[in-house]
Amino acid sequence: MTTLLEHIRGARVFDPARFLPLEAGARIGWVRRDLVAGLRGWPDVFTIEERCVRLLPGSEAGRTAALAKVARGLYEAGRIDGWRDETYAVRATPKGAPLFHIERAAMRLFGLTSAAAHLNAFVRDAHGKMGSVPIFQVWIARRSATKSIDPGLLDTLVGGGIPSGQDPWQALLRECHEEAGIEQALAANARAAGVLQVCHEVPQGLHSEVLYVHDLEVAADFQPRNIDREVGEFMCLPATETADRIANGEFTVEAGLVTLDFLLRQGAIAPDGHVRAALDRCRVRP
Repeated sequence: MTTLLEHIRGARVFDPARFLPLEAGARIGWVRRDLVAGLRGWPDVFTIEERCVRLLPGSEAGRTAALAKVARGLYEAGRIDGWRDETYAVRATPKGAPLFHIERAAMRLFGLTSAAAHLNAFVRDAHGKMGSVPIFQVWIARRSATKSIDPGLLDTLVGGGIPSGQDPWQALLRECHEEAGIEQALAANARAAGVLQVCHEVPQGLHSEVLYVHDLEVAADFQPRNIDREVGEFMCLPATETADRIANGEFTVEAGLVTLDFLLRQGAIAPDGHVRAALDRCRVRP
């Protein structure tokens, strides 16, 4: 279980001393110190101080327009990779009103908190349990080798960012169809299973994300279909093998956390108290 513990701790590896807070009335993000200089070209958008970077006051629309120019400039300068032409809403709190919307590829550079919807799809064994332990298999997707982030790593069957204008449920239904060919009639049976949060340093800056977790039991003859071509392969794995692959570092940080949470909630693995406590620290309370 030591390696599982390391995986969970890896979801919250972040040294604030390496960053300056990004503030807009309240702290909304973090900019790594070596990236701050690249923002000096927009004095009408940022005030750079010794202890923080401040986003100048403005309306939601005004800030969105200003940051669109900043993001495009940083992308053209090679500071942002993988332009997606899709925006995320940025809020001071998960349920707060949007402060602005920004190209999703720029989120990590500013350490802004994004949101994603994930689905744990599982097949229950016909025998149900072995003693007190549930027997089931978990559907897993391998990310395409051409993905700009975490290519080739294992992922939840369905997982994707929540773009501007959508809520977690809407995003989940959309991603169910796009990533695994799950029709809405089946996807609508998914059940919300909590919220987790990650915050860890990445080469682009800081990845901070709120993960809306859902569970869905599927039939034994269920077969996912790769609609958007972002999946390299699908696998249906026993719970114990799934846990081993998480421990071996084969999963993305986020998907590993979501899947491990599922295995613990289902009683499929019995970790020590340190693992459970570390996972609890990743939970977002209502």
